[in-house]
Order: sequence, then C-alpha cells, then structure tokens
Amino acid sequence: MPPQGQLQDHAIPSRALKKPMRLHVYLPPRYDDFQMRYPVVVLLHPWGEDERFWTGRLQFHDLADHLINAGSVPPFIAAFPQGDKSFFVDAADPQDDFSSLIKLDPETYAGALEGYGKYGEHILYDVLAYVEKNFRVRAGRSGLSIGGLGMGAAGAAVLAFQSSEKFGAVGVHSPALFDEWHSGPPWIFGLGDKEAFARRDPVSLARSLSVDSGLRIYVDCGTEDEMSDPTADLHWALVECAIPHTYVSQPGQGDTAYWQAHLAEYLGFYAGGW
Repeated sequence: MPPQGQLQDHAIPSRALKKPMRLHVYLPPRYDDFQMRYPVVVLLHPWGEDERFWTGRLQFHDLADHLINAGSVPPFIAAFPQGDKSFFVDAADPQDDFSSLIKLDPETYAGALEGYGKYGEHILYDVLAYVEKNFRVRAGRSGLSIGGLGMGAAGAAVLAFQSSEKFGAVGVHSPALFDEWHSGPPWIFGLGDKEAFARRDPVSLARSLSVDSGLRIYVDCGTEDEMSDPTADLHWALVECAIPHTYVSQPGQGDTAYWQAHLAEYLGFYAGGW
C-alpha cells in the first residue's frame, strides 16, 4: 500500500483574537522519515464550514497522497485554519445593532457575530508563526502559497494582495465578492464606509497590486455560480493593471462538486512554484 500522509489537529494561541484557535494540518507521506523542508499551502474554508472542510468534504488528503506518490507534485504541508464567519480579514467592526439583519436570515448568520474580528492578523502572524515553528517548512516566499474557496477565496485574495511579499502564489476559487452597494456583512466590511470596504475588497486591492509583485495568481469560477460576474470583474481589474494571472471560467457552481472536480488543477497550480 502506498504511504499515506498524516492529518493532525492543533489548538494554537492567537494574540490577534485573544483566544485559542483550531488548526488542521496535512503532513505528506513519510514526513517523519526525512529531515527535508517542505513548501506550505494555507487553505481557507467557505462560509458556514470549518477548517476540516477540505479534508472532510473534498478528501484533499487522499488526492494529495496520490499526486505525491505518483511524483506529480512534490511533498508539501497544508495548513487549514479555523475561520468561522470572518472572511479571514480584519473586520471593520463598526459599532451598531445588527440584530435586525441577523433576523432576516438567521440560518445564514448563525454564529456570525461571534465569528469575526482580527482574523487577517491571526492568519498572517499567529498561524504562519505556528507552522514555521512546529513543522519543517521551506524558508522564503516561493515556498508559501495561500488559497481558498468562496469566503476563503476572497480572504486569500485580500491577504495575498495586501501582503504579496509573504506569498509566492494565491488561488482564488469561486470567491464570494461584493460591491459598494452590496458590501456583505457590515460588521466585517464597514457600514456604508467606502474606504473600509475597499481595504477588504479583492477587486479594489487588485488595482493597487504592483505589476512587479511576482505573485502568481489563479482565479476561477463556475459559469452557473452567482459570483461569476463579480469574479470576472476581478479578472478584468487584473487585466487593466497588467497583472499576470490565470483566469478560468468553466461550467459549474461554487459548491463541493465543482471544487472536488478541479482540486487536482488547484494543487497543480500551487505546486507550479515549488
């Protein structure tokens, strides 16, 4: 039987959020047998899911094992942080009563007001520091990628575009995007505050990304996804600023079936810089 990777669950202290946070980790086959250092990809989950979505629903670890054992991708470490309903960004956090909005869709917003805060800072400093300290990771930007699905895709884009010096690549898969008229949860994106929204909007941030950033960018979305048009806007913002990137629009919706069907493509993209 081919060697298998390991899945681990960690509780890590978060200075940014002032509480312990969960971190799910994939280690490649035979990690304990060699002293080599590995590239890392940080993968962010969709709204309403948790850090085990990638392995529990998409069976990410099985595909990773297969591709590594086949020699199709080099061995790597994957980190899956807890993101709650935060969009993985530092929230604007305007002071207001949002109870009436929550009542409009209590199922969607269940736990939302308890699951936001300085999550961007948590990822960039708490999570990355923990991974670097506790696992044999390759030094340097080229060995660190970030990506996400839905909410996590938007968060990955924001973090990578704001801190492009940290990451070699970003995967933006079916991103949950908004605009200044429909700006998402106001406790995260701001309450009618255009500047606050722009600091958390991948399309706005793409327009300020340096053409010389060297960040590898992959953007994709299903043609039946309600976010297809906003994702195209992100693509065109990158085109207008002459930012090199890969853009894929293909049949499907932003759901488990779509992501699972294209998971090998995503891994191939991340591994392309390793």
